[in-house]
Amino acid sequence: MRHRLRWIVLALVVLVVAGAVALVVFEKPTLDDDRTAVDGRWAALRKPLVVRYQRLDDALGAFVAAGGGGRTIARDLQADLAAWKRALSRDDPGTQVPIANRLEGEGVRLAANVKAAPRLEGLADLNAKLTAFAGSAPPSPLVHAYNRAARTYESDRTDTLRVPVARVFGFDARPLFALGAAPAP
Repeated sequence: MRHRLRWIVLALVVLVVAGAVALVVFEKPTLDDDRTAVDGRWAALRKPLVVRYQRLDDALGAFVAAGGGGRTIARDLQADLAAWKRALSRDDPGTQVPIANRLEGEGVRLAANVKAAPRLEGLADLNAKLTAFAGSAPPSPLVHAYNRAARTYESDRTDTLRVPVARVFGFDARPLFALGAAPAP
């Protein structure tokens, strides 16, 4: 009886190991391909965003010069623009996308702050820089292509069979990009 139990346990262990190996062999390539596609789409989208956030930095400079430097939006925007510049030095879309999303929301906040203050709204240089930022949105096909790839990757990454593979091999999340998004409350 003990001898038979050992064989059953051994057979179960072999089945579990074989199942895990099969899971890795069949599922990891899909995750690799999906992540590569997302990161490639982000690389294409990141190029116009570098220009866009330089224009946002210019608008922030005009806002600060106009006396808005003490406002929360100015401090938040300065911190996130610095984080964006640091993130660009590392090729990690998982870090860059959330920062880009925050910058988009802060761009909306900055424009709302200017519009709410008649003194600031009347400043031509500040408004010209905000208009330049607003007009520098990346082409929508790039945004849609990135978001489509990110949705596919996230769907595959969170699939029941792929979750263990994704966790073991470090397939981190790739959030969607929200152009011109209002900040979260």
